Amino acid sequence: MLPGMPYPTRALVLALLVLVSLLTGCSSDGGRRSGPGSEFAGHLLIIGGGLDDDTRPVYERFIALASAHSSPPSIVIATAASGDQEVNATGKIEAIRAYCPAARIEVIKRETPAADAVALIDRASAMFFTGGDQKRITALYRPDGADGLEAVAMRRLLARGGVIAGTSAGDAMMSNPMFLTGRSADALGIARDGATLGPQIGPGMAFLPWAMTESHFFERNRFGRLVAGLEASGRRLGIGVGEDAAVEVDLARGEVVGLTVSDSLLVDVGGLQRRGLTRSNIRTQVIRQGMRVRLTENRTIPTPAAAPTHKPVEIPAVEAGQNRQLASWRFFLNAQQPGAPAQLLKLDGYEQEAWSDGRGGAIVEIRPLLNP
Repeated sequence: MLPGMPYPTRALVLALLVLVSLLTGCSSDGGRRSGPGSEFAGHLLIIGGGLDDDTRPVYERFIALASAHSSPPSIVIATAASGDQEVNATGKIEAIRAYCPAARIEVIKRETPAADAVALIDRASAMFFTGGDQKRITALYRPDGADGLEAVAMRRLLARGGVIAGTSAGDAMMSNPMFLTGRSADALGIARDGATLGPQIGPGMAFLPWAMTESHFFERNRFGRLVAGLEASGRRLGIGVGEDAAVEVDLARGEVVGLTVSDSLLVDVGGLQRRGLTRSNIRTQVIRQGMRVRLTENRTIPTPAAAPTHKPVEIPAVEAGQNRQLASWRFFLNAQQPGAPAQLLKLDGYEQEAWSDGRGGAIVEIRPLLNP
């Protein structure tokens, strides 16, 4: 992972990426579209956090979309969420230039006057939000759930076919509402000392109209939090994005596409049933690289599905981290395999059981642990 490499090694890798970009060119017509515009004409790149500088599918797709209407691309990096804005801006500029040395890149910070920020956004073909605390983003650009001048300019960017990408906090802020903070057990209402119960949600940037978004999804076991947030908000669909993972949303088509080898998860609570703190009949589908899912299709309310009668296979919980064998990820992937036994995962005060729905997805039940 480049952020953890010694500086000379990281510099060498970035230099090699620059050379490849110079040889191949950094623009692409892969993001070009024809036909009439619409209110939602652009794209979102939703990145779950922990993005490696050498995750080519994300950066190359970002450059392709950013170059569709402007070559070389004109990019604005927004550091509003970050604690150390200088470090985050510098790191992202280096990463992007490794894939497109000719890119014109500007930075807007929390201190950037609104008029200056609007002018930069209006000249841009793309934006990239760095990570940190998503509440800093909405406090600055959408206070009390009302668009500020910069947010209106961002919507103009999407309306003219531009792209907005965001990692970690930049993932969380995409939807409306968005998650402010909290752990799954708390969000599900499972009592713990000093915990605030219920999902902690508030107004987001509202770039994605059809689903709530979650970052660091598998690594931090945020499925329970996402289900509770959907239930409380009345939203039906959620998209949980893992670390070093990303999905692209084509706003004109209402379609989500898996971009990376690392997976994401589509969550559907349209048929959710509630008994006390137990939630059942939740539908999930792992979003793998290249998979396309329409978010705007008419979805029937799934009928309740009984759990298998045989004993589930328990997946041992493991420490969180950037590991493709994370228990949470394996839980969902294994469960949706046709003919596979039900899967069980015990977490902090609650457990998840899942089994195949026979259509490429899984049915999940969340319930408190009897003896946590």
